[in-house]
Amino acid sequence: MKFGTYMFEAKKVPGFEFDLFRVKPEVGRRMPPKEDMHSNIAIFGDNVTARIHPDWISQSDLGPAWRTNDNFNVRWEVLCATQPEHRAEQLDYIEEVARKSQGIWLNSIHFAEHGHCICPRCKELQKKSGLNWYEWRRKEVTEYMAQVSDRVRNRAKKPFVIGVLPDPVTNYERFGVNFDDLAPLTDEFLVVMFSKNYATPWYWEMLTRNFKKLFKDVKLNIALYVIGPGDDPRETPTPNELLTVSVRMARAGVDGLLYLTDKAAQMQEFQKAAIAQKDTRDRLVSYGGKAGQEVLDLVTSWEKL
Repeated sequence: MKFGTYMFEAKKVPGFEFDLFRVKPEVGRRMPPKEDMHSNIAIFGDNVTARIHPDWISQSDLGPAWRTNDNFNVRWEVLCATQPEHRAEQLDYIEEVARKSQGIWLNSIHFAEHGHCICPRCKELQKKSGLNWYEWRRKEVTEYMAQVSDRVRNRAKKPFVIGVLPDPVTNYERFGVNFDDLAPLTDEFLVVMFSKNYATPWYWEMLTRNFKKLFKDVKLNIALYVIGPGDDPRETPTPNELLTVSVRMARAGVDGLLYLTDKAAQMQEFQKAAIAQKDTRDRLVSYGGKAGQEVLDLVTSWEKL
């Protein structure tokens, strides 16, 4: 198993095997990539581009994919997944970032949600395809990911990781995502399982087992939430919860765990807090066998930093 940071700040933190920098998160801002860090890019979740091009927002019978539309669980503005100018610009951008960093990890690769997109372009594309609604969306997502994969793996010669949302059953119906289609196009998968608490670890362990089965031989990485920009620390997961869910995901077969913070200093605070959880660490020794012990060994290694 491997362990990584997942941060909004371009700063490496000792004690992890790799570092993932949010070069372009869903808020849409773009930061220069770092040659000694992997780069995380959100494609269609893009608040900045949405403000510049509001006509590019994904459409549905229940309204557009603005974050203010409570009919959908979107926390940012989502662009139409077939918008040609955005798709073309993102291909060039992703390849450029790949050449200047350790590799590319993607977010927001898909249609906004169920019922999206019904803009005139999407309706015409679906009609011309001769496919039903779901199969047409699957085709659009898969073909675009094939183009991105070519840019990163074949042209830039860098590792490529596709991120998907934590729905093992209805990703196809909601987003146009078919895991079997994407598996040949990626080196690994990333499932973002962010939550403000992990008080019921059984559910997270179950999801891990589900994705491990669905992804077959492609490695599964899971990102866990420590603290995000502007968060009140009292409203974020406790070190006890994070250690427990990490061990339980480990025993369920996860291949990589990433921990998200806003700043590097917050990641170091998490490391110190995890070290201090002696009772929890002692309790977890019996939980996960060899795989669970890898998580506990990681925390032990932080004591030497």
